[in-house]
Amino acid sequence: MAREYPWRRRAGWWLQNRRYLAFQLRELGGVVSAIYGLIFLNLLRTLRAGESAYTAFVDMMRTPPILYVNLVLFALLVWHAVTWFMLIGKSQPIQFTERPLPWRAVFGVNVLLWIGVSGAVVYLIFGGF
Repeated sequence: MAREYPWRRRAGWWLQNRRYLAFQLRELGGVVSAIYGLIFLNLLRTLRAGESAYTAFVDMMRTPPILYVNLVLFALLVWHAVTWFMLIGKSQPIQFTERPLPWRAVFGVNVLLWIGVSGAVVYLIFGGF
Protein backbone atom coordinates (compact mmCIF):
# COMPACT_ATOMS: atom_id res chain seq x y z
CA MET A 1 0.00 0.00 0.00
CA ALA A 2 1.40 3.39 -1.02
CA ARG A 3 1.61 6.28 1.42
CA GLU A 4 -0.96 8.99 1.04
CA TYR A 5 1.60 11.70 1.77
CA PRO A 6 5.37 11.89 1.26
CA TRP A 7 7.62 11.27 4.23
CA ARG A 8 9.21 14.50 5.48
CA ARG A 9 12.29 15.07 7.55
CA ARG A 10 12.15 17.47 10.43
CA ALA A 11 13.85 20.84 10.11
CA GLY A 12 17.55 20.80 10.88
CA TRP A 13 17.93 17.04 10.34
CA TRP A 14 21.35 17.60 8.76
CA LEU A 15 22.70 19.09 12.00
CA GLN A 16 22.81 15.61 13.54
CA ASN A 17 25.48 14.27 11.16
CA ARG A 18 28.96 15.84 10.81
CA ARG A 19 29.23 14.95 7.12
CA TYR A 20 25.92 16.59 6.25
CA LEU A 21 26.83 19.62 8.34
CA ALA A 22 30.21 19.91 6.56
CA PHE A 23 28.44 19.62 3.20
CA GLN A 24 25.96 22.35 4.10
CA LEU A 25 28.78 24.61 5.31
CA ARG A 26 30.61 24.03 2.02
CA GLU A 27 27.50 25.02 0.10
CA LEU A 28 27.14 28.09 2.31
CA GLY A 29 30.75 28.89 1.44
CA GLY A 30 29.71 29.10 -2.21
CA VAL A 31 27.15 31.76 -1.30
CA VAL A 32 29.82 33.53 0.75
CA SER A 33 32.14 33.62 -2.26
CA ALA A 34 29.41 35.42 -4.19
CA ILE A 35 29.02 37.89 -1.32
CA TYR A 36 32.78 38.50 -1.31
CA GLY A 37 32.64 39.10 -5.04
CA LEU A 38 29.93 41.70 -4.56
CA ILE A 39 31.90 43.40 -1.78
CA PHE A 40 34.97 43.68 -3.98
CA LEU A 41 32.93 44.88 -6.95
CA ASN A 42 31.53 47.56 -4.65
CA LEU A 43 35.10 48.40 -3.64
CA LEU A 44 35.97 48.95 -7.32
CA ARG A 45 32.84 51.06 -7.77
CA THR A 46 33.78 53.28 -4.84
CA LEU A 47 37.34 53.54 -6.16
CA ARG A 48 35.95 54.85 -9.41
CA ALA A 49 33.70 57.28 -7.52
CA GLY A 50 36.70 59.08 -6.05
CA GLU A 51 39.13 59.07 -3.20
CA SER A 52 36.64 60.19 -0.54
CA ALA A 53 34.14 57.43 -1.41
CA TYR A 54 36.94 54.85 -1.43
CA THR A 55 38.31 56.06 1.91
CA ALA A 56 34.83 55.98 3.46
CA PHE A 57 34.30 52.42 2.22
CA VAL A 58 37.67 51.22 3.52
CA ASP A 59 37.08 52.93 6.88
CA MET A 60 33.68 51.21 7.13
CA MET A 61 35.29 47.84 6.31
CA ARG A 62 37.83 48.39 9.12
CA THR A 63 35.23 48.69 11.89
CA PRO A 64 35.33 45.79 14.39
CA PRO A 65 31.85 44.36 13.61
CA ILE A 66 32.62 44.25 9.88
CA LEU A 67 36.05 42.75 10.55
CA TYR A 68 34.46 39.95 12.63
CA VAL A 69 31.89 39.28 9.92
CA ASN A 70 34.65 39.21 7.32
CA LEU A 71 36.64 36.78 9.46
CA VAL A 72 33.70 34.37 9.62
CA LEU A 73 32.98 34.82 5.92
CA PHE A 74 36.64 34.23 5.07
CA ALA A 75 36.72 31.05 7.17
CA LEU A 76 33.65 29.76 5.31
CA LEU A 77 35.24 30.71 2.00
CA VAL A 78 38.45 28.82 2.83
CA TRP A 79 36.38 25.82 3.97
CA HIS A 80 34.51 25.93 0.68
CA ALA A 81 37.71 26.05 -1.37
CA VAL A 82 39.50 23.30 0.56
CA THR A 83 36.55 20.91 0.56
CA TRP A 84 35.91 21.66 -3.10
CA PHE A 85 39.51 20.76 -3.92
CA MET A 86 39.09 17.55 -1.92
CA LEU A 87 35.93 16.75 -3.83
CA ILE A 88 37.34 17.36 -7.32
CA GLY A 89 39.62 14.32 -7.18
CA LYS A 90 36.69 12.11 -6.22
CA SER A 91 33.97 13.49 -8.48
CA GLN A 92 36.09 14.19 -11.56
CA PRO A 93 38.94 11.68 -11.50
CA ILE A 94 41.96 12.69 -13.54
CA GLN A 95 43.34 9.80 -15.52
CA PHE A 96 46.76 9.87 -17.23
CA THR A 97 47.43 6.15 -16.93
CA GLU A 98 45.23 3.08 -16.55
CA ARG A 99 44.17 4.18 -13.08
CA PRO A 100 43.02 7.67 -12.11
CA LEU A 101 45.18 9.79 -9.83
CA PRO A 102 44.40 9.47 -6.11
CA TRP A 103 42.17 12.25 -4.81
CA ARG A 104 44.91 13.36 -2.39
CA ALA A 105 47.32 13.98 -5.27
CA VAL A 106 44.68 16.01 -7.10
CA PHE A 107 43.98 17.92 -3.89
CA GLY A 108 47.68 18.68 -3.45
CA VAL A 109 48.05 19.91 -7.03
CA ASN A 110 44.97 22.12 -6.64
CA VAL A 111 46.26 23.63 -3.40
CA LEU A 112 49.66 24.31 -4.99
CA LEU A 113 47.95 25.98 -7.96
CA TRP A 114 45.79 28.00 -5.55
CA ILE A 115 48.87 29.20 -3.67
CA GLY A 116 50.65 30.02 -6.94
CA VAL A 117 47.76 32.03 -8.35
CA SER A 118 47.25 33.80 -5.01
CA GLY A 119 50.95 34.65 -4.89
CA ALA A 120 50.80 36.01 -8.45
CA VAL A 121 47.80 38.18 -7.57
CA VAL A 122 49.53 39.53 -4.44
CA TYR A 123 52.66 40.21 -6.51
CA LEU A 124 50.67 42.08 -9.14
CA ILE A 125 48.82 44.14 -6.56
CA PHE A 126 51.68 44.98 -4.21
CA GLY A 127 54.89 44.76 -6.16
CA GLY A 128 54.29 43.90 -9.74
CA PHE A 129 54.28 45.66 -12.99
